[in-house]
Amino acid sequence: MKDTTFALYKMDTCPYCVKTIKVIKSLDIEVSLKDINESKKHNNALIQEGGKRQVPCLKIVKNNSAPVWLYESDEIIEFLKNSTI
Repeated sequence: MKDTTFALYKMDTCPYCVKTIKVIKSLDIEVSLKDINESKKHNNALIQEGGKRQVPCLKIVKNNSAPVWLYESDEIIEFLKNSTI
């Protein structure tokens, strides 16, 4: 996963976000956490770039290419688990 960066758009009160963050920590993956309730900038980026205001959402940027926005906690967890193999 070299040259790949991750940002997780989240809310502290979202149980699916908490679930996803626990897995991220257990996998020891570097992921920038962006709380959409604490930052209007993060909220706007999620809506304008990701397409909808839904959390958790993982922004994946590989080799400076166009970002991929992955929604749904189970899909994010599956992606991250497969990426660490």
